[in-house]
Amino acid sequence: MPLGSAETVALAGMMGSGKSTVARELSRLLGRRLVDTDAEVERRARRPVAALFAERGEPAFRALEREVVRGLAGPLVVALGGGAFCDPGNAEHLIRVGRVIFLDVSAGEAARRMGGGGGRPLARRWEELLRARLPLYRRASLTVPVDGTSADAVARRLAALLGGPA
Repeated sequence: MPLGSAETVALAGMMGSGKSTVARELSRLLGRRLVDTDAEVERRARRPVAALFAERGEPAFRALEREVVRGLAGPLVVALGGGAFCDPGNAEHLIRVGRVIFLDVSAGEAARRMGGGGGRPLARRWEELLRARLPLYRRASLTVPVDGTSADAVARRLAALLGGPA
Protein backbone atom coordinates (compact mmCIF):
# COMPACT_ATOMS: atom_id res chain seq x y z
CA MET A 1 0.00 0.00 0.00
CA PRO A 2 1.56 3.33 -1.03
CA LEU A 3 2.77 5.64 1.68
CA GLY A 4 0.78 8.83 2.23
CA SER A 5 2.70 12.05 1.68
CA ALA A 6 2.27 13.14 5.31
CA GLU A 7 2.83 9.74 6.95
CA THR A 8 5.77 9.09 9.25
CA VAL A 9 7.76 5.88 8.74
CA ALA A 10 9.22 4.64 12.02
CA LEU A 11 11.68 1.76 12.29
CA ALA A 12 11.41 -0.29 15.48
CA GLY A 13 13.46 -3.23 16.69
CA MET A 14 16.15 -4.45 18.99
CA MET A 15 19.66 -3.06 19.34
CA GLY A 16 21.69 -4.26 16.39
CA SER A 17 18.74 -4.59 14.01
CA GLY A 18 20.04 -1.76 11.84
CA LYS A 19 17.38 0.85 12.55
CA SER A 20 19.69 3.86 12.30
CA THR A 21 21.59 2.63 9.24
CA VAL A 22 18.45 1.51 7.37
CA ALA A 23 16.67 4.76 8.29
CA ARG A 24 19.48 6.88 6.82
CA GLU A 25 19.25 5.08 3.47
CA LEU A 26 15.45 4.90 3.49
CA SER A 27 15.18 8.65 4.16
CA ARG A 28 17.42 9.26 1.15
CA LEU A 29 15.39 6.91 -1.07
CA LEU A 30 12.07 8.43 -0.01
CA GLY A 31 13.31 12.02 0.06
CA ARG A 32 12.21 12.47 3.66
CA ARG A 33 13.90 14.06 6.66
CA LEU A 34 15.59 11.61 9.05
CA VAL A 35 15.07 11.70 12.82
CA ASP A 36 17.06 9.38 15.11
CA THR A 37 15.32 9.46 18.48
CA ASP A 38 18.45 8.47 20.45
CA ALA A 39 20.41 11.29 18.77
CA GLU A 40 17.60 13.73 19.56
CA VAL A 41 17.54 12.59 23.20
CA GLU A 42 21.31 13.11 23.34
CA ARG A 43 20.94 16.60 21.86
CA ARG A 44 18.28 17.56 24.41
CA ALA A 45 20.12 16.00 27.36
CA ARG A 46 23.48 17.38 26.19
CA ARG A 47 25.09 14.02 26.90
CA PRO A 48 25.35 10.56 25.33
CA VAL A 49 22.62 8.01 26.09
CA ALA A 50 25.10 5.91 28.12
CA ALA A 51 25.96 8.93 30.29
CA LEU A 52 22.28 9.80 30.72
CA PHE A 53 21.59 6.22 31.89
CA ALA A 54 24.58 6.30 34.27
CA GLU A 55 23.88 9.75 35.72
CA ARG A 56 20.08 9.93 35.79
CA GLY A 57 18.86 6.37 35.13
CA GLU A 58 16.59 4.75 32.60
CA PRO A 59 13.43 6.60 33.76
CA ALA A 60 15.00 9.96 32.86
CA PHE A 61 16.03 8.60 29.47
CA ARG A 62 12.53 7.23 28.80
CA ALA A 63 10.91 10.54 29.79
CA LEU A 64 13.03 12.43 27.25
CA GLU A 65 12.42 9.71 24.67
CA ARG A 66 8.63 10.09 25.16
CA GLU A 67 8.89 13.85 24.55
CA VAL A 68 10.81 13.24 21.33
CA VAL A 69 8.55 10.46 20.02
CA ARG A 70 5.29 12.21 20.78
CA GLY A 71 6.49 15.27 18.90
CA LEU A 72 7.02 13.30 15.68
CA ALA A 73 4.64 13.77 12.77
CA GLY A 74 4.75 14.41 9.06
CA PRO A 75 6.81 13.04 6.21
CA LEU A 76 9.71 11.66 8.25
CA VAL A 77 11.77 8.51 8.48
CA VAL A 78 12.44 7.76 12.14
CA ALA A 79 15.00 5.45 13.72
CA LEU A 80 13.49 4.62 17.11
CA GLY A 81 15.44 3.58 20.16
CA GLY A 82 14.96 -0.13 20.91
CA GLY A 83 12.37 0.42 23.65
CA ALA A 84 10.58 3.46 22.22
CA PHE A 85 7.77 1.54 20.49
CA CYS A 86 7.21 -0.53 23.65
CA ASP A 87 5.82 2.47 25.52
CA PRO A 88 2.02 2.29 24.98
CA GLY A 89 1.60 6.04 24.44
CA ASN A 90 4.50 6.14 22.00
CA ALA A 91 3.10 3.17 20.08
CA GLU A 92 -0.35 4.72 19.89
CA HIS A 93 1.10 8.00 18.59
CA LEU A 94 3.36 6.35 16.02
CA ILE A 95 0.57 4.12 14.69
CA ARG A 96 -1.71 7.18 14.42
CA VAL A 97 0.80 9.30 12.45
CA GLY A 98 2.11 6.67 10.05
CA ARG A 99 3.64 3.26 9.68
CA VAL A 100 5.85 1.35 12.06
CA ILE A 101 8.18 -1.28 10.62
CA PHE A 102 9.71 -3.91 12.89
CA LEU A 103 13.24 -4.88 11.82
CA ASP A 104 13.48 -8.43 13.14
CA VAL A 105 17.04 -9.54 13.97
CA SER A 106 18.33 -12.68 15.70
CA ALA A 107 20.48 -12.54 18.83
CA GLY A 108 23.51 -13.87 16.94
CA GLU A 109 23.24 -11.32 14.14
CA ALA A 110 22.68 -8.47 16.60
CA ALA A 111 25.73 -9.50 18.65
CA ARG A 112 27.87 -9.63 15.51
CA ARG A 113 26.68 -6.17 14.43
CA MET A 114 27.13 -4.60 17.88
CA GLY A 115 30.57 -6.13 18.45
CA GLY A 116 30.29 -6.46 22.22
CA GLY A 117 27.54 -3.96 22.90
CA GLY A 118 29.06 -0.80 21.46
CA GLY A 119 28.56 1.17 24.71
CA ARG A 120 24.82 0.46 24.78
CA PRO A 121 23.60 0.40 28.39
CA LEU A 122 21.08 -2.43 27.87
CA ALA A 123 23.10 -4.64 25.49
CA ARG A 124 23.98 -7.26 28.10
CA ARG A 125 20.22 -7.85 28.67
CA TRP A 126 19.47 -8.25 24.93
CA GLU A 127 17.74 -11.66 25.05
CA GLU A 128 15.72 -10.81 28.16
CA LEU A 129 14.60 -7.56 26.55
CA LEU A 130 13.65 -9.33 23.33
CA ARG A 131 11.38 -11.74 25.21
CA ALA A 132 9.59 -8.80 26.83
CA ARG A 133 9.48 -6.60 23.73
CA LEU A 134 8.63 -9.07 20.97
CA PRO A 135 4.85 -9.07 21.57
CA LEU A 136 4.97 -5.27 21.52
CA TYR A 137 7.04 -5.11 18.33
CA ARG A 138 4.48 -7.40 16.67
CA ARG A 139 2.00 -4.46 16.69
CA ALA A 140 4.00 -2.88 13.87
CA SER A 141 2.34 -2.60 10.45
CA LEU A 142 5.11 -4.61 8.84
CA THR A 143 7.81 -7.05 10.02
CA VAL A 144 10.98 -7.40 7.98
CA PRO A 145 13.62 -10.04 8.80
CA VAL A 146 17.08 -8.50 8.49
CA ASP A 147 19.55 -11.30 9.22
CA GLY A 148 22.12 -11.67 6.45
CA THR A 149 20.78 -8.66 4.56
CA SER A 150 22.63 -5.37 4.10
CA ALA A 151 21.08 -2.17 5.38
CA ASP A 152 20.95 -0.86 1.79
CA ALA A 153 19.04 -3.94 0.64
CA VAL A 154 16.59 -3.63 3.55
CA ALA A 155 16.05 0.06 2.77
CA ARG A 156 15.46 -0.65 -0.93
CA ARG A 157 12.97 -3.38 -0.05
CA LEU A 158 11.11 -1.05 2.32
CA ALA A 159 11.05 1.76 -0.24
CA ALA A 160 9.52 -0.62 -2.77
CA LEU A 161 6.96 -1.90 -0.25
CA LEU A 162 6.03 1.66 0.66
CA GLY A 163 5.58 2.68 -2.97
CA GLY A 164 8.79 4.68 -3.30
CA PRO A 165 11.80 4.05 -5.55
CA ALA A 166 13.42 0.64 -5.12
